[in-house]
Amino acid sequence: MLYDIDNRTFTIEFVNNVNDFKPLLKFVCKSVLSYSENTVDEDYDDDLIDGVIDIAWNEVDKTLVVLTDKKEMILKLGQAPICENVT
Repeated sequence: MLYDIDNRTFTIEFVNNVNDFKPLLKFVCKSVLSYSENTVDEDYDDDLIDGVIDIAWNEVDKTLVVLTDKKEMILKLGQAPICENVT
């Protein structure tokens, strides 16, 4: 997961296999208007991979909520997120 504040983008790369980390799918949010995060597990080991549990998009409010093992991120977007296959 990467939030690029200069370009106002938020990207999640999904892998097919955690042993080689070869990207399979890229989830991209462009024109991020606001970004906030809350830690949901203070005891989570930072050396572990932070796995995505849920992604919820609200078309009416243009709001995306991403829940991971460690945190919840809330993004207000100017446009809907897109998914891209990585080759």
